[in-house]
Amino acid sequence: IKLMDIESTQMLGAYGFLARVFGEFEKHKLSVDVLASSEVSVSLTLDKKQKDAEIDGLMRDLGSCAKVTCHKDRSILTLITDVGRSSEVLATVFRVFSTCGIKVEMMSQGASKVNISFIVKDESLERAILELHKCFFEETCSVEPFKPEAGRNKTLL
Repeated sequence: IKLMDIESTQMLGAYGFLARVFGEFEKHKLSVDVLASSEVSVSLTLDKKQKDAEIDGLMRDLGSCAKVTCHKDRSILTLITDVGRSSEVLATVFRVFSTCGIKVEMMSQGASKVNISFIVKDESLERAILELHKCFFEETCSVEPFKPEAGRNKTLL
């Protein structure tokens, strides 16, 4: 897949900016798979079937209102987890990734709250899958899996 980052201070506190951005996606007939956004940026993935000429046109058109970068050779790794365990699963995942030198370039949680997607470089995907499989299915994790302390699941606020 390709990872696209769209950054603009015009997004901050503005309405209509995302409509403009996604209007350009429609114009260029490009569909988005995974999405993450913040106050001044949007990151998203485009699959390999999408035409480079359309992606280049989109980047050119968005260039007037945003800084747009596109990174090739990325992969999506999606975990499906119980919502009640998502924090401990994520804690273990990030410990594994940190130990293995796997850099997460983007992450997104689906509206259902059970799927969490990570965008990593293609070259890191196989190791990420193997190491996470060891932790969650083989009990031979390269790190100590996160275990919440008894009685610590109360809100601290």
